[in-house]
Amino acid sequence: MANGPGPQSKAVHRVNQSQPPSDHSLLICLLALFLVNSPFNQWWSALTLPWYAMYLPWLLIIVLVALNQHRQHRKRDDGD
Repeated sequence: MANGPGPQSKAVHRVNQSQPPSDHSLLICLLALFLVNSPFNQWWSALTLPWYAMYLPWLLIIVLVALNQHRQHRKRDDGD
């Protein structure tokens, strides 16, 4: 038997690509929980920062979710 790439290795590679990378979504969710519901939020609120500073953690979460979705969409398109 040959050890080179064959039809079986391509099929296994396709199966591995079709699994959603939910670990990134979980990490983003945990980061959002930390930013919103932790002592960090109280410390951040107590600082004398500009008015828009309270929205920066939300902006970070939105950007991370958008990047994750874009990455998943690009991976899905490359796999087809």
